[in-house]
Formats: sequence, C-alpha cells, structure tokens
Amino acid sequence: MNSGFCLVLAMWGDAYPDASVNTLVESVRRHSPRLSHVVLLTDRQRSLIDADIQQMPFPAFFDRPEFFGHGYRVKLAVFARSVLPLDTPCVYLDLDTMVTGDLGGIAALVKRPSDVFMLPPGNLISFGLLRRVAFRLTRGKRFATGNSSVMAYHSAARTSVADLFERHYLSGDVGPYMGIDDTFISWAAQPVLRGIPTSLAVTFRREFLARSRVVLWYQKYSPIRRNHRSNVVAITFNGTRYKPEELLKLKTGERISDARGRFGYWSDEQMGPLREQILTYCRLVVSKKQT
Repeated sequence: MNSGFCLVLAMWGDAYPDASVNTLVESVRRHSPRLSHVVLLTDRQRSLIDADIQQMPFPAFFDRPEFFGHGYRVKLAVFARSVLPLDTPCVYLDLDTMVTGDLGGIAALVKRPSDVFMLPPGNLISFGLLRRVAFRLTRGKRFATGNSSVMAYHSAARTSVADLFERHYLSGDVGPYMGIDDTFISWAAQPVLRGIPTSLAVTFRREFLARSRVVLWYQKYSPIRRNHRSNVVAITFNGTRYKPEELLKLKTGERISDARGRFGYWSDEQMGPLREQILTYCRLVVSKKQT
C-alpha cells in the first residue's frame, strides 16, 4: 500500500471560487506530511487553481446534466479508478470543509482496498454489526445512511462505488438508493462501511448546535467533549447556511441555527478554541477571494 495518501475534491458550477479550493489544499499540505497527491474533479478547467493541484474532468459516464442536480450523483465519480492514483488511500472532502490537523489520521483508517469510511449517522447504532445484519436479512432494504462530506477509501478497490453505480444505473435500477450520493454510497458499501470517528472529523451543525439546552450545556462543560474537540482535524459545514463571509459577520455570543431546528451560540465559552481557528480560516478564504 502507498505510504502517502491522495486528497480528492470535486467542483462544479460556480458556488465556490477557485480561491476556496487553493486555501483548503494549502491547509491540508501544511498539516499533512503524508499527502502525496491532490486530485480535483471539475466540470471545466479552472484557470486560478494552483498548478500543484491535478485537475481532472469528470469521467464521461458521470458527465450528465441530471447527475449535477438534486442528489449530486456526480459526486460518486470521486471513487472512479480512472481519476485516482494507483494503489493509494484517498480522503475526500467537500469544499465547505475546514482542515485543522493532519488528515493522515483519516487516511490511516483505510487498511484494505475494500474499506470505505464516511461520517456516521447521528445515532448510537451508527454502522455497527446490527446494521449489517439488518442489511443482510432485508436483502439491502434496511441500511444506515452516512454523510459523504468527509470520506476515506482506497483507489485499488476491486469494485468501486463508482463501478457499482454505473452498473446499476445502466441496468435500469430505480431502487430508492439510486437518487442521492450519500444514500447510494451507504447502500453500496454497507457490508464494509465504517464511520469516521468523531474525534477526527465532525459536522459543524452536530458538533456545535443542538435541539436542547441540556445538550449545549454538556457540550460546553464536559471535559470529554473538550478533549474530543482538541483532536478534530476536519470540520464540514454541510447543511448550514454559514459560509466564511457569514461567519465573519457574527457577533460574539450571537445565537446561530440551522434549518432543522438546531441552535447554539457563537462564543469561545460555548465552542472553545475551535471558534478562533474557524475565524482564522474564514479570514484566509475571504482574503484569497479578494486577491
């Protein structure tokens, strides 16, 4: 197995400027000494992307208008062997992810070519044995669905998630798992799927927001939670309205929320040192956009 790892990104449309990609990759390089490749799948060549980032077009099969819309099935192309370095562990990140530490810890989770890791469901059962048993007993009708904003896998998988999707799509499969990238990845990889430990990667909304003041109190005062946050290497902002510009406008102590009824408070007291790291990263992204 390759001793390094590949960072994989995907970009289409105009939601993110080239500067956000460059800033993200710079942060990964600064923290991750084992990073050996960076691959950006893109719908077109981007003139302002740094030269050390390898831009790759989406494979022809995935370059379909319907895959770029609702469900983001185009993202399944990140598993395609044709765009990845040979025999290499890969870490995929959504572009709204902030890196605060060494992604090598996430890459090291991948021990075998068949391994697939993603952010786990927000429940205690996660991707455990009970889920795999239910998957087998129901012939794939019951399965746990994870979050694909942060993933780890191997480029040498004998049958990749991308291969499986292409095969099922061309065969006319219209199963409920075919419409959304998270859902298909979870279904296709369920027998081997594992969750990335939340001590390594978290979603902003689950880590800092909650539906209960009791949970917020626990997040604020628990030494276990504080220690957990000290080891986090990636924070993804999926499912929130907060982009770097909006985060920089927030006042200390301001109430923040998401579309699912979760809320929290934008303060060091509530969020700890990670808030300042988030602010630093946001300032860097915004400054890059302006140059």
